[in-house]
Amino acid sequence: MKILTVEQMKTEERLSDEMGVTYQRLMENAGCAAASFIRRTLSNVAGRNFMIFCGNGNNGGDGLVVARKLFEEGANVIVVLCGGLPRSEEAKYMYNCIIQAGITMLDFDIDRKKVDTFLDGADIIIDALFGTGFAGEFRAPYDEIAEMINSALAVKISLDIPSGVNAETGIAAKNSVKANFTVAFEAAKPGHILLPGREFCGKTEVVDIGIPHEVRAQVEQNCFVTGENMVFSSIRRRPRFSNKGTFGKLLCITGSANFPGAAILSALGALKSGAGIVTVATTEKVVSMIAPRIPEATFLPLPENEDGTISAAAKEKLLPMIEKVDAVLVGCGLGRGKDIANLVDFVLENASGTVIIDADGLNCISEDPAVLKKAKEIPIITPHIGEMARLCGISIPEVVNKRVETALETAKKYDAIVVLKDASTVIAEPNGDVYFNSTGNPGLSKGGSGDCLAGMIASFAAQGYIETACAVCGVYLHGLAADNAAKELSEYGMLPSDIPNYLCKIFAEKGL
Repeated sequence: MKILTVEQMKTEERLSDEMGVTYQRLMENAGCAAASFIRRTLSNVAGRNFMIFCGNGNNGGDGLVVARKLFEEGANVIVVLCGGLPRSEEAKYMYNCIIQAGITMLDFDIDRKKVDTFLDGADIIIDALFGTGFAGEFRAPYDEIAEMINSALAVKISLDIPSGVNAETGIAAKNSVKANFTVAFEAAKPGHILLPGREFCGKTEVVDIGIPHEVRAQVEQNCFVTGENMVFSSIRRRPRFSNKGTFGKLLCITGSANFPGAAILSALGALKSGAGIVTVATTEKVVSMIAPRIPEATFLPLPENEDGTISAAAKEKLLPMIEKVDAVLVGCGLGRGKDIANLVDFVLENASGTVIIDADGLNCISEDPAVLKKAKEIPIITPHIGEMARLCGISIPEVVNKRVETALETAKKYDAIVVLKDASTVIAEPNGDVYFNSTGNPGLSKGGSGDCLAGMIASFAAQGYIETACAVCGVYLHGLAADNAAKELSEYGMLPSDIPNYLCKIFAEKGL
């Protein structure tokens, strides 16, 4: 699926206009393509009752084209002008075409009672109030209009994106239009993919609006949706002539007296993802607690401080190991404190392979994230929204409202792969590429899910996958295993410890 940011879409439109495919032509193409989709979807439009709610911007202009095309097909069409007459020259032209065609038009402010009456008999409602430029909350009377649309029994089709949904962030205003179908022009936007926006879109159909191929070649796509083909084309088949050393050595510096389960879950995630040798480095007390649960792992017992976490004195035992393993995972259930902060810094500075930092490891470096630059290889960090807020020194709402932007800025600033975990996980690269994960469900909203994910990502790193593939494959497979678990166990009942077993089933189904 092609994804463009709002700014990239504007660039394509501007370049098209400069090449002679004018804004007016693009509006006509968009409306025609949307009308064609509606005909295909509904089989027949003749005699059916359409109400098209048009704002005074270009999205409203698209709606006016749809109204004209459906009218020409024999549909009963009523256009409701919301916010007065069109403002742009292109939309004004489409308005005049509606006048000439003799299509019924109502002004929402003036004809409110008529709108109510006709709405009761509408079969299909077209939402053309706002396009991809919307942000924030509705102002009157649009909040009322959107609520009326949502309350109607008719099928609802949004043009480009449901009104009220931010096309960049997926954040939805109160009373955002909840569409059955969304017709996206030229490309999907991040708001079609990210939650909660995705839920407001219903089924999204991307349609061609006539952007010249030469223009498309000039605007490089940097947003991608993770999918089955992308992931399983990256997963390698295991060669017949191989041994445990073939699939990498992973060191997991995890666990503490209060969080021994984090060490188990991360190690299981790593082992079930195919790492050859997984060594868990944790306190002697934790080793004695968890060793029976993960007999396939090896262990490096470390000295414990009075807080029940790994002591700073552990560095001497860790140094030979972190210099020879292929990847190091640090942070899951480590706890906090000066010793842990020093330990994370030590790992970043001395590890020869890829370092993956999760949970407490991220909290420990939040006062000085620049230590990430000490890593010899590109590090991978896996913060949830709260950890990201601490890492960036901003509020949680600021991260939520700018998930993609925050992930990208952090990736570029610290030359790291950022896995920003949320209902819609975002993966950002230092080069500006962004991946939106397409799997997962609310059953993952339980303590321990992130530990399993971190182990999976680290496992792929130990096996020699490039950093981006580690993150993309790990996040996608983690979500897919959770989706499969939920089908059998329910979102309520599934546990993070179930995910590794369902991961194995996925590999088996793919013959891996």
